[in-house]
Amino acid sequence: KRGPGSKKGSWGARLPKKERWIRRVRALRKKLRELRDSGRISRSEYRRLYRKVSGGYFRSKAHLEAYLKEREGEGK
Repeated sequence: KRGPGSKKGSWGARLPKKERWIRRVRALRKKLRELRDSGRISRSEYRRLYRKVSGGYFRSKAHLEAYLKEREGEGK
C-alpha cells in the first residue's frame, strides 16, 4: 500500500485546512519570537506583525522575511 493510488481522500482531507493553518501560524509566531529576541525587530514591531500573522497576512516564513527585507529597504 505504498503507491499514490492507495491514497483515499483529497489532499485537503488528508491534511485539513485548519491543521495547515495551525502549523503555519505556529511557525510564523516562533519566527517572530526569534526575531524579537535577537533584536532584529522591536517589541512594538513584534506586536504589529503578530496581529498580521493572526489575520492571515503572511503566506509563509519566506513571505514574512521578504516583507521585513522590503521594510528595511524603505529605511524604516
